[in-house]
Amino acid sequence: MLSIKSVYCYLIIIAVTFIVFGNTLDNQFVFDDESVVVNNLSIQSTSNIPKFFTAEEGFHKVIGKYYRPIVSASYAIDYSIWGLNPYGFHLTNIIIHCIASLLLFRIFQILFWRYKYRNLFSLLSTLIFVVHPIHTEAVSWISGRTDSLVTVFFFGAFLCYLEFTKEQEYDRKSGQVKSIAARNPLYLILSLVLYALGLLSKEMIVTMPVIILLYDFVYRKKDMDYFKSNILVYSLYVAITIAYLIIRHSLLKDIPDRETYLYFFGKDSLTAFATMIKTIPVYFRLLFAPFGLLYHYNGVIRDSTSLLELPVILSILFIGLLLYAAYFFYKKDSIISFAILFFLVTLIPVMNIVPTMNLMAERFLYMVSFALVLVIAHLAMLGSAKRDKGILLAGLVVIILSMSYLTYDRNKDWKDNNALYSSAIGTEGSVLLVNEGNIYANMQKYDDAARLYKRAIEIKETSLLAHHNLGLVYIIKGKLDSAEIRFKRGIQIDPYAPDGYFQMATLSNMRSKKDDAIYYLEKLQTVYPNYKNSAAILEELKSGKGDKLSMIPKGPDDRESAEYKRSVLQRRSYANFTENKFEEAIKDLNELFVLAEDSVNKAGVLNNIAMCYEKLGDTASEEKYFLQAISYDPKSVNALNGIAAFYLRQNDNDNASLYFSKILELNPDDAVAKAKLDSLKKLK
Repeated sequence: MLSIKSVYCYLIIIAVTFIVFGNTLDNQFVFDDESVVVNNLSIQSTSNIPKFFTAEEGFHKVIGKYYRPIVSASYAIDYSIWGLNPYGFHLTNIIIHCIASLLLFRIFQILFWRYKYRNLFSLLSTLIFVVHPIHTEAVSWISGRTDSLVTVFFFGAFLCYLEFTKEQEYDRKSGQVKSIAARNPLYLILSLVLYALGLLSKEMIVTMPVIILLYDFVYRKKDMDYFKSNILVYSLYVAITIAYLIIRHSLLKDIPDRETYLYFFGKDSLTAFATMIKTIPVYFRLLFAPFGLLYHYNGVIRDSTSLLELPVILSILFIGLLLYAAYFFYKKDSIISFAILFFLVTLIPVMNIVPTMNLMAERFLYMVSFALVLVIAHLAMLGSAKRDKGILLAGLVVIILSMSYLTYDRNKDWKDNNALYSSAIGTEGSVLLVNEGNIYANMQKYDDAARLYKRAIEIKETSLLAHHNLGLVYIIKGKLDSAEIRFKRGIQIDPYAPDGYFQMATLSNMRSKKDDAIYYLEKLQTVYPNYKNSAAILEELKSGKGDKLSMIPKGPDDRESAEYKRSVLQRRSYANFTENKFEEAIKDLNELFVLAEDSVNKAGVLNNIAMCYEKLGDTASEEKYFLQAISYDPKSVNALNGIAAFYLRQNDNDNASLYFSKILELNPDDAVAKAKLDSLKKLK
């Protein structure tokens, strides 16, 4: 009754994968998808696929020394089929997750081939992997596929190695266990090829040679004679690793280092070590209790500068306990020992020994979670030997159902940016705070946005986005000097980031410093040619034909802000007025009139237009716009004063007296209006 055919297991795995992650198909591009996919022009042609491997094209042009050509190729293939429809990209992520799960099931079948109910309990253990909430980042987030894709190659390479080194198998015909006389070299070749492909997907698979050694000498407890006989095989994995590192270095050696993007930039090695030690218990907890998930962890765990800090000491003790458990179980239960060491070893590439941009990430646990489900499968197999299996089955089913619910619900947080960023509100992290600030900026709550950006800078002073977005808020608020400080700091942090140059050009243009604007735009062309159509703007500025408003930057939400436009027009029209550029001022004021939100503001704009016409000596237009201003706001003292003074200059004393009287009705204490009116009465 508990037996189940392999084909049914495969079908169940596929079905559960699509049921639990099916709601991600309606999700949008979120977070880094904008830069990795949407704005990544290199993926928009499949002809670039060979260039990803030669590093002629690729995401390294945006982010620095990044070499994952297979991942880039997968995006290019998706784009060739779906365009920028996120449905297709999400479908690919689900398929990748499905393939990884099917490979995992087959691995369990081989590892536990001696057990009678291996298919059933391999299936249940695999389903825990399928529905584990910690995998939502790798599956629900398009850019997270790096970890699921590399795990496909890892599982494939490991599976082939298991087949290659298999010494016994069950013969269904005879019903007996038989020894395998000779190894099949095809499995070794496939394993090596898959390992190489994994290296071209993500660097995390670099621990593969160590995992193979742990499998042979911890899991299988082989001796030194076995090592000597197998040393050529191990050497092949090491050779591929070395070849990959050499190729990667040679292809990327001329790519500028983006050191300021690195998480521990400017920090000493002790700080990096002490801080990273604290992530190990967090990773372990997330595997067993996947609650309080976050889409980004930078700044969430505060830096530690000493090994004597209590959290660091406790973390070191925890790691020591894990190592002792691995040693303790080596003789009693080598599978548990192997799983513990697998957990620790596969995390090494993301421990910032080689500096990375991230403190930690849930997607890093995608491959690592093999350790958890291996232990579950192992204990389930042991439990299956007992007579009463009902409690064991019920427990596994409850775990699967519970995790399925949590995962299905967590997928909703990856629906769009608002949902994702809102899911982390209340948690302080440098990236989390910036994105929470963007939510407020979208709602035009700029003071709240600025507060969050400032807090993000306090946590991580080199947060480029925090400086940039705070600068945009300052522009919107009309604080141009403060905005300049932020944009220039952003340029210091990352001289290869284009936004700082573009915004400095914008500020210079707003201040009518044309030469400075041209300087920053020319600098921008060397960093990111034609960023935001900057090449055309540069030519327009040089020719003097450009519309200055064409350089209005976008707000933190990446949409043009009407309030920002008003701020630009107000400042520039005033600057033009003081510089006697009255016609240019009128042009800006006419656009400002369209953006004015109410009659009072519209009256103020019309009053300023009338003042420009006064300077130009166009009396007809001057009178027209003063009267229009009063029609929009009969209580506009400025417009009333303007039209009264106009009639006084035209010797139209009656109309002048009329408007001075209206001023006194609004403000009886206006001494100037009272004196003018008294003078006019005496003339009568």
